[in-house]
Formats: sequence, C-alpha cells, structure tokens
Amino acid sequence: MKRKEFDGIGLWQFDRLSDEPSIRHFVSDRNSNGHGKPFTLSFSSTPDKEEVRQNRKLLARAMKVADDQLYFPSQVHLTRIVHVTPESKPADLLETDALITAHKDVCIAVMSADCVPILLYDKAQQVIAAIHSGWRGTVAKILERTLHEMQRQYGTRGRDVLAAIGPSVSQDAYEVGSEVIEAVNASFGTNQDLFIAGDAGKARLDLWKANAIQLKSFGVPDVNIEIAGLCTVTDNNHFFSARKGDAGRFAGGISLMS
Repeated sequence: MKRKEFDGIGLWQFDRLSDEPSIRHFVSDRNSNGHGKPFTLSFSSTPDKEEVRQNRKLLARAMKVADDQLYFPSQVHLTRIVHVTPESKPADLLETDALITAHKDVCIAVMSADCVPILLYDKAQQVIAAIHSGWRGTVAKILERTLHEMQRQYGTRGRDVLAAIGPSVSQDAYEVGSEVIEAVNASFGTNQDLFIAGDAGKARLDLWKANAIQLKSFGVPDVNIEIAGLCTVTDNNHFFSARKGDAGRFAGGISLMS
C-alpha cells in the first residue's frame, strides 16, 4: 500500500487496485485531513457530528462521487449483505456488514478500528464489494458469503476477482481466548495454522490468513490477493484501534467510475 494525496486529503491505496482504470478506492488515515484533528468517519465516535459530515464530504470529493453517493452500512458483526443502488437510503443499510454494487459513481465503504476491511473488484462483470470482517464475521465467513452473492447475482468467478485485505489488528497484536479459538476451529478446522499458541489457553489469531483462505476457496488466485500488512495496533499513528482505546473509525471504500 501507498499513501497518496487526493484533493487535499491523504488516503492509502492498494497497488493492484491502483492499476485498474475503471475504479477508485481508498483506505483513510486518522490524519487524512492533515489538520491535526482525527479524521474519523463514524457519527458514533464523536459528539461533533458536523465534523464527521465534513470528513465524509471531503472523502466523497476525493472519490469523485456526490455526497449522497458515499455509502456506509450500520455494522453489527453479522452477515447481512446489501446491494446498493443510487437510490439506497441509510435505513436500507442497517445491521449490515457487506455492500455490493454494479452501479457507477457509487462509493461503498466499511469502517474499522481493528476489524478487517476488505475490497473486491470483479473485472469481468464490473462489480465491486466492501466487507467488514471482525472475528465474528470471519468465523461466519462473510467474505465467502459475499463472493457467492456476487456469483448468484452477477456471475462472478474467482479468477476475475481482485481482492484487497486492509489494515487491521495483526496476529502479533491479537491475542484471543477459548471462545474465539473454539469458534474459529469449528469454522475453519484445526489444520489451517491460524493460531500461535500463548499462555493460559490463549492464542494469537491471524485474521488476514483466515480471510485469504475464504478467497482462495472461491477460486481467487494468490496473485490477485493483496494484504496490506499494516496493523492498527502497531501502526496506530495512521489507523484507529479500539484495542488502543480509540473512539474514531477509519474506512476502506471502492467505486466504479463512469
């Protein structure tokens, strides 16, 4: 990933997705506006709602979409997937953790502060998706469910998908207890090497690998999968982390260009 300037705000971009002329995409930085104030995109993260509105307007301008065509779901760590159109309303995106669209000039995005933001682009069918996947979403395989929904609706094939796994808590910084260990093993099996054992029955979980497994199981080639490799805990100077006590939320998003 590289950080670039877009209309006065700093945003991160994936190398592979940056090569695609038909899309625009971003991962925001807690210092995206460069003015010293945290660039949070969540209304629940601050009492200053106008500040969030202005941040979203800056982001929409950078993505070259209308203010009302930048869509964020109301995330709840479940598996609801919504197809977004230019007429979609905020109420349509309640309790939703994945968005799909084939409409141009519509930017779909998910917020994070340790969970994994994932962007998908089907080059053949010109369809995009944005997914929020914490440990619960990963266990429920929301990424794989989203790919199958793209297949059902648009005929998406794994070989045509570019996938970008964004900044999130890394395995080195993500110690979990028995509840999570048991849930992950029940979902993925015990032979995927997703854990590094720790003390007192705890272990460190690799969310990046768990989501890459879902991509590969759908047939996405290794060469089409880019993992940011940036940790919200250790790279906390760039990305919000709930584990570090941050209230703010950064985002990852993608749009098809007209």
